[in-house]
Amino acid sequence: MIALLDLRQTLEAFASCNDDHDVWASFGWVHATDDDLLQARFWLPADEDAAFDDDGEVPEAAQALGLTACLEPATFADVLDVQKRQRPLSSLHDYAEALAYYAEYDAFLQVDGVDEALGEAGAAEQAAAHAAGVGPGIFAVFGLTLEGCADEQIKAAAQRVAHLLDIPVGEALARCRALPLVLGEALDRRRAQAIKDDFAAIGARVQVRGFKPFPWMDVPVLR
Repeated sequence: MIALLDLRQTLEAFASCNDDHDVWASFGWVHATDDDLLQARFWLPADEDAAFDDDGEVPEAAQALGLTACLEPATFADVLDVQKRQRPLSSLHDYAEALAYYAEYDAFLQVDGVDEALGEAGAAEQAAAHAAGVGPGIFAVFGLTLEGCADEQIKAAAQRVAHLLDIPVGEALARCRALPLVLGEALDRRRAQAIKDDFAAIGARVQVRGFKPFPWMDVPVLR
């Protein structure tokens, strides 16, 4: 069964991964119809065995839908990431342009006004994206803050803080007595969930702030 996606759905499929390793594990290739990318249809086969037949060609069923090999998943993700770093609030149209440019020239599109040596937006633009709830990469990230802990659990919380932040237990205890305390910023989903669960096990109250990969997406949440 070949499930066709539009460009927005394809970007969101990549954004649903935890990290680059997840991209490698989740997709065998990116196939697309030969259209303007805003109108194209995409297929994300689960692995290379599904992406290509024994002769290394796109399967006949996919060809019948007008699909051809577009980009290797890691490269597709890199194009999105480079565009995101240059313009954190890029639109779907911006990503379409970046992908089309790479497909034609085998090079990343350089956004006007961005220092090519640095390859990222200025501080003001990054701050605007952060204020809009958009994170730094193409995957969801989370910031965690310890906001409250019962007196009888403060030592247990301090032990967790000391391990997490790699600081002495005494310092961690002092910080736990002067909440709030930032436990981590720009954490990937799995890491953030593990930390949240660890503190929840002792009844500590942790505030979670999720940052979305793309401006049009909903703010991500943890369980």
